[in-house]
Amino acid sequence: MRPSPAFLRLDPALVASSALNDELVRRALGRTVNRSPMPISRELAEHAFVSAIYALSRIALAALGLQFNFELRWMFLSDPTELRERLLETVLYFHAYPPGMNLITGVLLKLGGAHAELLARVLFWGSGLLLVNALLYVLRAGALGRVARCALSLLFCLAPASLYFENLYLYETPVAALLCLAAALFHRATLQPSLLRWLAFFTSCAVIGWIRSTFHLIWFVAMLVLALWAAGAGGRRRVLLAALAPALLLLSLYLKNYLLFGVFGAASSGASNVAHVTVMRLPTQTRNTWIREGKLSRFSAISVYASPRAYLPYFESSESERWPQLNALDRPSVNAPNYNHWFFLEVGKERSADARYYLRQRPLDYARTVLKSLGQIFEPSTLWHPYDRRNHEEGAHYQHRQLLGPYESVYNRLVHGVPLSPQGVYIFLPLCMGWALLRAWSWRRAAAGASASATVENRARGALVYFCAFQILFVVLLSSAFTIGESSRYRFQIECMIWLIGAVCCADIFCRIRQLAASRRGGGWLSERPGSLIT
Repeated sequence: MRPSPAFLRLDPALVASSALNDELVRRALGRTVNRSPMPISRELAEHAFVSAIYALSRIALAALGLQFNFELRWMFLSDPTELRERLLETVLYFHAYPPGMNLITGVLLKLGGAHAELLARVLFWGSGLLLVNALLYVLRAGALGRVARCALSLLFCLAPASLYFENLYLYETPVAALLCLAAALFHRATLQPSLLRWLAFFTSCAVIGWIRSTFHLIWFVAMLVLALWAAGAGGRRRVLLAALAPALLLLSLYLKNYLLFGVFGAASSGASNVAHVTVMRLPTQTRNTWIREGKLSRFSAISVYASPRAYLPYFESSESERWPQLNALDRPSVNAPNYNHWFFLEVGKERSADARYYLRQRPLDYARTVLKSLGQIFEPSTLWHPYDRRNHEEGAHYQHRQLLGPYESVYNRLVHGVPLSPQGVYIFLPLCMGWALLRAWSWRRAAAGASASATVENRARGALVYFCAFQILFVVLLSSAFTIGESSRYRFQIECMIWLIGAVCCADIFCRIRQLAASRRGGGWLSERPGSLIT
């Protein structure tokens, strides 16, 4: 029989004492609790290794013909000519969506000129590199072993969704990178508090709010509450000071829209989102009947994706004296409709009233829509576009699929095929969330206990898990409530956090099994200790 280590053969009564138990954990982990998980040189070596593999993979895929889809016809963008020639004015009078991507696009067009697409590709490669390194950091903070965290980081950056979104000029990759960076900064600021670290965290949150309307002002307030809780009584003043300037940055967007357009929000398209999951789900005959009876507005019969030209019969003119900057019906540079037309400001008020009436009349239908959207969130992210589901050449990822289609199919069969298609392994997410939250609670409790080691590391680790769990719940619930049909792409914004939660859960289960086996071989039981994941 294989002999067990000496510290596993101690008397069980002695093992029960907290002081000796702390020493056992220190020996088992091969480090003291108050030291960093590993020397900084080894940490940098991990990041260098993962970054090198990332760079080589992108260069190889580009050489094989993976194209960057620099599409500028998206609804959330202004006309490229206006962005190039009147960037600040265009951003100022943009109301339909958060103007962050417009600002980024305008800078790319001004700096790059004919090479703007190349600059955009470099920017998105940089976002992907930031994402994979931030993921590596949070996996290390979650106490994953060196091999496990490096392997998971590389697997994530080579997953089809990462490759597809990274080569599509859409906000998913930049937002995912910034959100994962925010998680890393949140952990670092909790572990080693400083005004600069908290300022970096809140700044990343504010920038996200300028790019993606999902992460709005209420979400920013929730981030502030989480930071105040994680910082404790002694660090709350520092957190409040750090949050002040980023909060004003985000609030300025809301004040701009309110003063110019009467909309206190990051975007005016919220009414269309609500209409999409309510009134637009009605049978055509029912909707037309309600319109004739005056229960719904005349705009209810028009698709939320319709161009402003569809509303011309309902207005005397497309010209507005109040908003002359919003008169253009089209974006001529890209031959696409202008969804920033002033029509949508007026239509949005009617659509909001229509949605409220629908919710009063058919709350159960809305609940069924939310459940359907909830299921769609966990479908393959690479099939979010309606044309992609039919492999149509106008699909967002059609070009990507020409090179990586077989790899995508194998990945989706493995991840989304079992045990229940098309959600696949994501059906275990609630279990992983519950397990990880219990582990985070035990870390926080042990750190605060009088007889425990009370390390800042455990506090920060538990706070990180709570932070990531909140992002997952927030995005999943909000996306389910306000959209349907394209829900799966929203999951990519929090995909790295789902991987972290799953890794913490699986590693903890494996560690418990290993401890149980070791204790049986040694004839005694090791007490459960926080921070005992594989390192």
